[in-house]
Amino acid sequence: MAKKKQLKKILIIRTGAIGDVIHTTNTFRAIKEAHPEVEIHYLTSISKSILEFDKNISKVWTIESKDFKAFSQYTFEYARNLKAENFDAVINLQPSFKTRFLALLANIKHHFNYRKKSKLHAVKNYWETAKKAFPDIKEYSDLKMYLNPEISAKVKAVLSTYKRPLVVLNAGHVFAKRQGRTYPVEKWIKLGEEIQNKYDGTILITGVEVDKEVLKPLERIKNSVSFVSKLSLDENSALIQNSDLLISGDSGPLHIASALGVNAVGLFGSMPIERTGPCGSNCSVVVSPMECAPCNHIKCKYLKGSSELYSPCMKMIEIDNVMCEVDKFLSKISV
Repeated sequence: MAKKKQLKKILIIRTGAIGDVIHTTNTFRAIKEAHPEVEIHYLTSISKSILEFDKNISKVWTIESKDFKAFSQYTFEYARNLKAENFDAVINLQPSFKTRFLALLANIKHHFNYRKKSKLHAVKNYWETAKKAFPDIKEYSDLKMYLNPEISAKVKAVLSTYKRPLVVLNAGHVFAKRQGRTYPVEKWIKLGEEIQNKYDGTILITGVEVDKEVLKPLERIKNSVSFVSKLSLDENSALIQNSDLLISGDSGPLHIASALGVNAVGLFGSMPIERTGPCGSNCSVVVSPMECAPCNHIKCKYLKGSSELYSPCMKMIEIDNVMCEVDKFLSKISV
């Protein structure tokens, strides 16, 4: 194990999904608060804007997933750039062959590789990996995320024209590879209508480009505004930041809300909350009552050969149960 005094400049690696990267934020925060002298760089494959406004990180490196192949010229050139930084250690939170090979090419002396422990929450799992390098770091129960202040101000100005409370229905990612995380459109519509009948605010609908046609019916909800495929990641994060409540399946926006301290309700079917549930007192969850949930499987056994988009476990989440959680948050808000 490397001595702490040797680790003055480190590289953290976590590519992949937005939620995974957000789950690492208390890891580098813990390192920086315990060792302010350490220079932290972060390598990821998502938009660098998610991290570049975090004061704990000195530099964000972005790597193109489509070009990042183990023996490609792109990877060798990228490694040369990393090598020039003379990192003392790498905390590899995505220890695939590619990332390990990249770290070796970069001539980084000390390697601390993540090992998945399914019974641990991902946040704690990442933190424990860093603790191997920095045994004295503190564990935090919440996550932190910092946005581009200019974009946040612009989005806040736009949302100021809408009637509060502002409730985000993150109904997108319908065609995600991992099933059992998206709520049926029909239920989103009924949920949105119930929220409007009770709180008479504005429903903000979010999703990505491929969801556009599927989510079109949600626009029937009274006083709703669709932002599906209209926002960048920065803008979508700012939309969440300036809302009163977000409701979502287990996806990036749910974890963005968690890290921004925004009230959020997570709808969980196939995914175990003990592993990927939102962090912080500002979040609650509604779990499917289906017997096989959470299965933590990528594909639902009940959807094999089926044209259905939604897993039975998500269909079984009752609107009344979601409204109970919604009420806990919105009943406390004065508008």
